[in-house]
Amino acid sequence: MRLLEECYKDEFDDLPDNEYIFGHEDGQKTVLSPYRILINHYNKYQHEYSDLFYNNLDIPEFWCVYPEWDNGKIMYHGEKKASIFFKEPVTKRNVHKVEWLNNGFNYKTDYYDLYGLKFFTEYYDQTIGLLLTSFYNDDKKEILSIHHRNEVFFVNELNKAKMFYTYKEFVQYVESFKEG
Repeated sequence: MRLLEECYKDEFDDLPDNEYIFGHEDGQKTVLSPYRILINHYNKYQHEYSDLFYNNLDIPEFWCVYPEWDNGKIMYHGEKKASIFFKEPVTKRNVHKVEWLNNGFNYKTDYYDLYGLKFFTEYYDQTIGLLLTSFYNDDKKEILSIHHRNEVFFVNELNKAKMFYTYKEFVQYVESFKEG
């Protein structure tokens, strides 16, 4: 089974129902998405399923991580810099996502995957909303960026970038890449 983004469902009215499902990639699904296929290709290592414990988040020096009710927070000099959202069961305090704050505004959200790695980041503008989504390999290099205002997908290959102007083109590229 492969996962395709729900918001692009209308681009795929000719797909066989038994091979694909539609939903939203959040880094926690065991079903393959085009994003996961691409990132797995660029990862340097094979990874075992392993969650990221909230105390192991990569944060700036002198910043502190605290539990907060069913989730967590990152603080610096009394100012809340981020909200940490845990996976179920929340009592294990494993990270699902971190919403970074600037004067209370969530300007970016980091999503962590089933391997405990930062899988992607969503960047926001206060007036426009979601601007950009960037996906990373296990070496923390940006492999894919999606520019939401103009729906362009940039794949950063070794020495060049490939651009796709529809989600379907991007998926076809990744599918051929996986098979080839």
